[in-house]
Amino acid sequence: MQLGRISQVDIREVWPNEATSLTPWLEEHPQELGELLGLELEFVREQSVGAFSLDLFGRDVNSDRLVIVENQLARSDHSHLGQLLTYAGGIEPAYIIWIASEIRDEHKAALDWLNSVTNSETFFFGIEVKAIRIGDSEPAPMLDVVVQPNTWTKQAHDSRSAAVESERNKSYQRFWQSFIDEVSSEFSGLTNKAAPGQLWLSTSTGITAVSLNLVFHSQGLRVEFYFGSADADLNSRRFSACLSDKQTIVAVANRPLEWEPLEGKKAARISTYGIPGADVTNTQGWSDYTSWFISAYRDMRRVASAEFVETIRSAGK
Repeated sequence: MQLGRISQVDIREVWPNEATSLTPWLEEHPQELGELLGLELEFVREQSVGAFSLDLFGRDVNSDRLVIVENQLARSDHSHLGQLLTYAGGIEPAYIIWIASEIRDEHKAALDWLNSVTNSETFFFGIEVKAIRIGDSEPAPMLDVVVQPNTWTKQAHDSRSAAVESERNKSYQRFWQSFIDEVSSEFSGLTNKAAPGQLWLSTSTGITAVSLNLVFHSQGLRVEFYFGSADADLNSRRFSACLSDKQTIVAVANRPLEWEPLEGKKAARISTYGIPGADVTNTQGWSDYTSWFISAYRDMRRVASAEFVETIRSAGK
């Protein structure tokens, strides 16, 4: 067996510019960072925070927790640390990630301290980015976690975090109960339905593994047809069949729809969005949230007609 020799490549040969090469690469390859941290990430580039612009903003798909990333093609510096904390204060994410070619010792210490004093729902990471090649191969990215949360130091905060999470779950349950009470007379499928203490309410379409869900997501409200079979090919066929009938479905819904194949996941969805920034803990907004959910659910329920059902069932044959 012949073994190659690993050599380090100047990262600016791979990503000449932070904004025009490294940030777009991270956005287009969320799995590189996600696999490193054990998260399933999706990003939006350059989210505004007041007068500033964050490099990457996104969420962990599995938990719907917010993620921010600040990156630089140089050694870490005080300026980027300040920017990172400014963005964190403006967005209040769960995962705060600083990527640099080298994280200086004093900045590692700062991130370690932040991990030690924040609660168990907030996590700071320091990641060094490099590029390598084996022999004459193409350069390959290499991400190395040099600072990560110390779960032992966070245990003292667990009871407080659990209490906060419990209160949010209670808010979801109260909201969904009020929603069910208001619409169950119009939609018989919601009669006697238990209100969940979670960010989504799932309802049946009459088709196995295709649900019609109402969701509080990271940026607002969403009503979606969710293709959630364990068989990824079945989800893909059903989604494609609906996509081929897109014009009819949009006309029946009479509202903008997003067609989301959810690359890298087994599932897919057809969604409509509203009320950016909606938060279930904002009880003063509940009336507006309920009104939007009712309107969107009514339109999407109209789509779930016999023709829609037949389109999906035919795709499953």
